[in-house]
Amino acid sequence: MSARLMANPDFRAAAAGARARDEMPTPPRAMAASAQKGKRRRAWPRWTRSAVKAALLLVPVLGLTAAAGSAWKRGTLADTLEAAQDSVVRLTGNMGFRLSEILVVGRSETERDAVLDALGVRRGEPILSIDLADAKQRLEELPWVSSASIERRLPGFLYVQLSERQPMAIWQHDRQFTVIDRAGRPLADAAELARRGNQRIETLPQVIGANAPQQVHTLLSALDSAPTIAPMLSSASWISDRRWNLQLSNGVTVKLPEGTADMRRALRQLEQMQTASRVLDRDIVAIDMRLQDRAAIQTSSTAQLPGWDDDAKKKNGKKS
Repeated sequence: MSARLMANPDFRAAAAGARARDEMPTPPRAMAASAQKGKRRRAWPRWTRSAVKAALLLVPVLGLTAAAGSAWKRGTLADTLEAAQDSVVRLTGNMGFRLSEILVVGRSETERDAVLDALGVRRGEPILSIDLADAKQRLEELPWVSSASIERRLPGFLYVQLSERQPMAIWQHDRQFTVIDRAGRPLADAAELARRGNQRIETLPQVIGANAPQQVHTLLSALDSAPTIAPMLSSASWISDRRWNLQLSNGVTVKLPEGTADMRRALRQLEQMQTASRVLDRDIVAIDMRLQDRAAIQTSSTAQLPGWDDDAKKKNGKKS
Protein backbone atom coordinates (compact mmCIF):
# COMPACT_ATOMS: atom_id res chain seq x y z
CA MET A 1 0.00 0.00 0.00
CA SER A 2 2.84 2.34 0.73
CA ALA A 3 4.24 1.99 -2.72
CA ARG A 4 0.91 2.71 -4.27
CA LEU A 5 0.48 5.86 -2.13
CA MET A 6 3.93 7.02 -2.98
CA ALA A 7 3.23 6.49 -6.64
CA ASN A 8 0.01 8.61 -6.43
CA PRO A 9 0.95 12.27 -7.00
CA ASP A 10 -2.45 13.63 -5.80
CA PHE A 11 -2.08 12.08 -2.40
CA ARG A 12 1.38 13.45 -2.04
CA ALA A 13 0.22 16.95 -2.83
CA ALA A 14 -2.70 16.71 -0.35
CA ALA A 15 -0.42 15.53 2.41
CA ALA A 16 1.94 18.39 1.80
CA GLY A 17 -0.93 20.91 1.96
CA ALA A 18 -2.14 19.48 5.28
CA ARG A 19 1.33 19.77 6.78
CA ALA A 20 1.52 23.36 5.58
CA ARG A 21 -1.80 24.30 7.25
CA ASP A 22 -0.72 22.63 10.52
CA GLU A 23 2.50 24.58 10.59
CA MET A 24 0.83 27.96 9.73
CA PRO A 25 0.55 30.27 12.85
CA THR A 26 -2.92 31.38 14.10
CA PRO A 27 -3.76 35.05 13.33
CA PRO A 28 -4.05 37.45 16.40
CA ARG A 29 -7.73 38.34 15.71
CA ALA A 30 -8.71 34.70 15.74
CA MET A 31 -6.83 34.21 18.97
CA ALA A 32 -8.74 37.13 20.62
CA ALA A 33 -12.12 35.82 19.45
CA SER A 34 -11.30 32.41 20.84
CA ALA A 35 -10.28 33.94 24.17
CA GLN A 36 -13.52 35.94 24.46
CA LYS A 37 -15.53 32.84 23.70
CA GLY A 38 -13.80 31.02 26.54
CA LYS A 39 -14.68 33.80 29.00
CA ARG A 40 -18.45 33.57 28.42
CA ARG A 41 -20.47 32.19 31.47
CA ARG A 42 -22.73 29.31 30.92
CA ALA A 43 -26.47 29.95 31.58
CA TRP A 44 -27.75 28.76 35.04
CA PRO A 45 -30.61 26.29 35.24
CA ARG A 46 -34.01 27.83 35.90
CA TRP A 47 -34.39 26.27 39.35
CA THR A 48 -31.30 28.07 40.72
CA ARG A 49 -33.07 31.47 40.90
CA SER A 50 -35.78 30.14 43.27
CA ALA A 51 -33.17 28.40 45.35
CA VAL A 52 -31.20 31.63 45.80
CA LYS A 53 -34.32 33.54 46.90
CA ALA A 54 -35.19 30.86 49.42
CA ALA A 55 -31.68 30.94 50.78
CA LEU A 56 -31.75 34.72 51.19
CA LEU A 57 -34.95 34.43 53.24
CA LEU A 58 -33.93 31.38 55.21
CA VAL A 59 -30.51 32.52 56.33
CA PRO A 60 -31.73 35.49 58.48
CA VAL A 61 -34.46 33.35 59.99
CA LEU A 62 -31.98 30.66 60.90
CA GLY A 63 -29.66 33.29 62.29
CA LEU A 64 -32.36 34.77 64.51
CA THR A 65 -33.44 31.32 65.62
CA ALA A 66 -29.89 30.41 66.53
CA ALA A 67 -29.44 33.68 68.41
CA ALA A 68 -32.71 33.18 70.29
CA GLY A 69 -31.75 29.65 71.18
CA SER A 70 -28.37 30.76 72.41
CA ALA A 71 -29.93 33.57 74.44
CA TRP A 72 -32.46 31.17 75.92
CA LYS A 73 -29.71 28.84 77.03
CA ARG A 74 -27.83 31.70 78.61
CA GLY A 75 -30.97 33.04 80.26
CA THR A 76 -30.71 36.37 78.41
CA LEU A 77 -33.71 36.11 76.08
CA ALA A 78 -35.82 38.42 78.26
CA ASP A 79 -32.97 40.93 78.37
CA THR A 80 -32.60 40.72 74.61
CA LEU A 81 -36.30 41.32 74.00
CA GLU A 82 -36.38 44.16 76.52
CA ALA A 83 -33.42 45.82 74.88
CA ALA A 84 -35.07 45.49 71.47
CA GLN A 85 -38.29 47.00 72.85
CA ASP A 86 -36.41 49.91 74.40
CA SER A 87 -34.72 50.56 71.09
CA VAL A 88 -38.08 50.68 69.30
CA VAL A 89 -39.49 53.05 71.93
CA ARG A 90 -36.50 55.40 71.59
CA LEU A 91 -36.69 55.28 67.83
CA THR A 92 -40.39 56.11 67.71
CA GLY A 93 -39.88 58.84 70.29
CA ASN A 94 -37.24 60.43 68.10
CA MET A 95 -39.69 60.23 65.21
CA GLY A 96 -42.18 62.38 67.16
CA PHE A 97 -44.39 59.76 68.83
CA ARG A 98 -44.43 61.48 72.21
CA LEU A 99 -47.26 62.22 74.65
CA SER A 100 -48.67 65.68 74.00
CA GLU A 101 -52.30 65.60 75.21
CA ILE A 102 -54.52 63.56 77.56
CA LEU A 103 -58.27 63.44 76.88
CA VAL A 104 -60.44 62.16 79.74
CA VAL A 105 -64.11 61.36 79.13
CA GLY A 106 -66.69 60.43 81.79
CA ARG A 107 -65.06 62.18 84.75
CA SER A 108 -67.63 63.80 87.01
CA GLU A 109 -66.75 63.17 90.66
CA THR A 110 -63.14 61.98 90.34
CA GLU A 111 -60.60 64.72 90.90
CA ARG A 112 -58.40 65.72 87.96
CA ASP A 113 -55.17 65.37 89.94
CA ALA A 114 -56.22 61.90 91.10
CA VAL A 115 -56.58 60.79 87.46
CA LEU A 116 -53.17 62.19 86.50
CA ASP A 117 -51.49 60.58 89.50
CA ALA A 118 -53.07 57.24 88.68
CA LEU A 119 -51.97 57.44 85.04
CA GLY A 120 -48.40 58.14 86.12
CA VAL A 121 -47.40 59.76 82.82
CA ARG A 122 -45.73 63.02 81.88
CA ARG A 123 -45.94 65.14 78.78
CA GLY A 124 -43.15 64.55 76.27
CA GLU A 125 -42.36 60.94 77.12
CA PRO A 126 -42.48 58.36 74.31
CA ILE A 127 -46.11 57.34 73.99
CA LEU A 128 -45.18 53.70 73.34
CA SER A 129 -43.41 53.54 76.70
CA ILE A 130 -46.72 53.93 78.61
CA ASP A 131 -47.96 50.66 80.14
CA LEU A 132 -51.70 50.85 79.45
CA ALA A 133 -52.56 47.79 81.55
CA ASP A 134 -50.88 49.16 84.68
CA ALA A 135 -52.45 52.59 84.19
CA LYS A 136 -55.90 51.02 83.78
CA GLN A 137 -55.46 49.03 86.99
CA ARG A 138 -54.44 52.13 88.95
CA LEU A 139 -57.42 54.09 87.63
CA GLU A 140 -59.86 51.36 88.65
CA GLU A 141 -58.46 51.45 92.19
CA LEU A 142 -59.79 55.00 92.61
CA PRO A 143 -62.93 55.10 94.82
CA TRP A 144 -65.24 56.67 92.25
CA VAL A 145 -64.05 54.69 89.20
CA SER A 146 -65.88 51.46 88.42
CA SER A 147 -64.14 50.80 85.09
CA ALA A 148 -61.63 52.51 82.82
CA SER A 149 -60.28 52.13 79.29
CA ILE A 150 -57.15 53.72 77.82
CA GLU A 151 -56.16 54.03 74.16
CA ARG A 152 -53.16 55.47 72.33
CA ARG A 153 -54.10 57.73 69.47
CA LEU A 154 -50.92 58.33 67.58
CA PRO A 155 -48.85 60.31 67.33
CA GLY A 156 -49.31 61.86 70.78
CA PHE A 157 -52.82 61.55 72.27
CA LEU A 158 -53.87 59.40 75.23
CA TYR A 159 -57.64 58.78 75.32
CA VAL A 160 -59.07 57.81 78.73
CA GLN A 161 -62.70 56.84 79.27
CA LEU A 162 -64.03 56.47 82.83
CA SER A 163 -67.21 54.92 84.16
CA GLU A 164 -67.95 56.24 87.64
CA ARG A 165 -69.95 54.75 90.47
CA GLN A 166 -73.19 56.46 91.36
CA PRO A 167 -73.65 57.81 94.91
CA MET A 168 -76.85 56.39 96.39
CA ALA A 169 -76.76 57.22 100.12
CA ILE A 170 -74.81 58.80 102.95
CA TRP A 171 -73.74 56.40 105.67
CA GLN A 172 -73.86 57.91 109.15
CA HIS A 173 -71.48 56.16 111.54
CA ASP A 174 -69.20 57.18 114.42
CA ARG A 175 -70.08 60.85 113.91
CA GLN A 176 -68.93 60.62 110.33
CA PHE A 177 -70.83 60.88 107.05
CA THR A 178 -69.57 58.80 104.12
CA VAL A 179 -71.02 58.74 100.63
CA ILE A 180 -71.61 55.15 99.46
CA ASP A 181 -72.78 53.60 96.21
CA ARG A 182 -75.54 51.07 95.61
CA ALA A 183 -73.30 48.21 96.72
CA GLY A 184 -72.37 50.00 99.95
CA ARG A 185 -68.85 50.84 98.76
CA PRO A 186 -67.43 54.02 100.39
CA LEU A 187 -66.80 56.74 97.81
CA ALA A 188 -65.95 59.99 99.59
CA ASP A 189 -66.38 62.03 102.73
CA ALA A 190 -69.73 63.81 102.53
CA ALA A 191 -68.52 66.81 104.51
CA GLU A 192 -65.59 67.28 102.13
CA LEU A 193 -67.89 67.15 99.12
CA ALA A 194 -70.16 69.69 100.75
CA ARG A 195 -67.22 72.04 101.29
CA ARG A 196 -66.41 71.75 97.58
CA GLY A 197 -69.92 72.85 96.74
CA ASN A 198 -71.23 69.47 95.58
CA GLN A 199 -75.01 69.89 95.72
CA ARG A 200 -75.79 66.33 94.68
CA ILE A 201 -75.21 64.94 98.16
CA GLU A 202 -78.04 67.08 99.53
CA THR A 203 -80.53 64.83 97.71
CA LEU A 204 -79.11 61.53 99.03
CA PRO A 205 -80.86 59.65 101.84
CA GLN A 206 -78.96 58.69 104.96
CA VAL A 207 -78.46 55.13 106.20
CA ILE A 208 -77.71 54.55 109.87
CA GLY A 209 -76.20 51.49 111.51
CA ALA A 210 -72.85 49.75 111.83
CA ASN A 211 -73.60 47.20 109.11
CA ALA A 212 -76.00 49.33 107.08
CA PRO A 213 -73.72 49.56 103.97
CA GLN A 214 -73.70 45.77 103.63
CA GLN A 215 -77.52 45.74 103.55
CA VAL A 216 -78.28 48.90 101.60
CA HIS A 217 -78.33 47.16 98.22
CA THR A 218 -81.28 44.96 99.27
CA LEU A 219 -83.19 48.00 100.52
CA LEU A 220 -82.58 50.01 97.35
CA SER A 221 -83.52 47.02 95.20
CA ALA A 222 -86.80 46.63 97.11
CA LEU A 223 -87.53 50.36 96.76
CA ASP A 224 -87.25 50.01 92.99
CA SER A 225 -90.64 48.26 93.09
CA ALA A 226 -92.14 51.17 95.06
CA PRO A 227 -91.60 54.20 92.82
CA THR A 228 -93.96 56.38 94.90
CA ILE A 229 -92.25 55.61 98.21
CA ALA A 230 -88.62 55.77 97.06
CA PRO A 231 -88.50 59.55 96.40
CA MET A 232 -89.93 60.17 99.88
CA LEU A 233 -87.10 58.37 101.67
CA SER A 234 -85.12 60.68 103.96
CA SER A 235 -83.19 58.13 106.03
CA ALA A 236 -83.13 54.43 106.85
CA SER A 237 -82.00 52.83 110.11
CA TRP A 238 -80.73 49.26 110.23
CA ILE A 239 -82.40 47.98 113.42
CA SER A 240 -80.82 45.22 115.56
CA ASP A 241 -78.88 44.06 112.49
CA ARG A 242 -82.12 42.46 111.18
CA ARG A 243 -84.51 44.94 109.54
CA TRP A 244 -85.09 48.52 108.39
CA ASN A 245 -87.01 51.51 109.73
CA LEU A 246 -87.65 54.16 107.06
CA GLN A 247 -87.98 57.84 107.84
CA LEU A 248 -89.92 59.63 105.08
CA SER A 249 -89.56 63.26 104.10
CA ASN A 250 -93.01 64.08 105.58
CA GLY A 251 -91.92 62.79 109.00
CA VAL A 252 -93.70 59.40 108.85
CA THR A 253 -91.80 56.37 110.12
CA VAL A 254 -92.32 53.08 108.23
CA LYS A 255 -91.36 49.87 110.05
CA LEU A 256 -90.43 47.09 107.66
CA PRO A 257 -90.34 43.35 108.48
CA GLU A 258 -87.31 41.09 108.58
CA GLY A 259 -86.19 39.18 105.50
CA THR A 260 -85.83 40.39 101.93
CA ALA A 261 -89.01 38.73 100.64
CA ASP A 262 -91.21 40.12 103.43
CA MET A 263 -89.63 43.55 103.04
CA ARG A 264 -90.45 43.58 99.33
CA ARG A 265 -94.01 42.46 100.09
CA ALA A 266 -94.48 45.22 102.67
CA LEU A 267 -93.19 47.93 100.34
CA ARG A 268 -95.47 46.76 97.52
CA GLN A 269 -98.41 46.79 99.94
CA LEU A 270 -97.53 50.30 101.13
CA GLU A 271 -97.21 51.42 97.51
CA GLN A 272 -100.73 50.16 96.81
CA MET A 273 -102.09 51.85 99.93
CA GLN A 274 -100.52 55.16 98.97
CA THR A 275 -101.79 54.92 95.39
CA ALA A 276 -105.34 53.96 96.44
CA SER A 277 -105.95 56.14 99.54
CA ARG A 278 -102.91 58.42 99.96
CA VAL A 279 -102.38 57.00 103.43
CA LEU A 280 -99.00 58.67 103.88
CA ASP A 281 -100.52 62.09 103.27
CA ARG A 282 -102.76 61.76 106.31
CA ASP A 283 -102.07 63.01 109.82
CA ILE A 284 -100.02 60.03 110.94
CA VAL A 285 -96.61 59.63 112.48
CA ALA A 286 -95.87 55.93 111.97
CA ILE A 287 -97.04 52.87 110.08
CA ASP A 288 -96.04 49.34 111.04
CA MET A 289 -95.82 46.92 108.07
CA ARG A 290 -94.34 43.96 109.94
CA LEU A 291 -97.59 41.95 109.99
CA GLN A 292 -98.54 40.27 106.75
CA ASP A 293 -102.32 40.60 107.04
CA ARG A 294 -102.58 44.21 108.20
CA ALA A 295 -100.80 47.52 108.75
CA ALA A 296 -100.80 49.27 112.11
CA ILE A 297 -101.14 53.02 111.72
CA GLN A 298 -100.26 55.45 114.49
CA THR A 299 -102.07 58.77 114.10
CA SER A 300 -101.08 62.09 115.52
CA SER A 301 -103.78 61.89 118.20
CA THR A 302 -101.83 59.04 119.81
CA ALA A 303 -98.49 60.24 118.63
CA GLN A 304 -95.42 58.73 120.23
CA LEU A 305 -91.77 58.89 119.37
CA PRO A 306 -90.69 56.88 116.31
CA GLY A 307 -89.78 53.33 117.31
CA TRP A 308 -92.45 53.34 119.99
CA ASP A 309 -93.16 49.62 120.14
CA ASP A 310 -89.49 48.73 119.61
CA ASP A 311 -88.69 50.56 122.83
CA ALA A 312 -91.64 48.98 124.65
CA LYS A 313 -90.59 45.48 123.64
CA LYS A 314 -87.02 46.11 124.68
CA LYS A 315 -88.25 47.07 128.13
CA ASN A 316 -90.21 43.82 128.29
CA GLY A 317 -87.20 41.82 127.17
CA LYS A 318 -88.55 41.27 123.67
CA LYS A 319 -86.73 41.95 120.42
CA SER A 320 -88.28 43.94 117.60
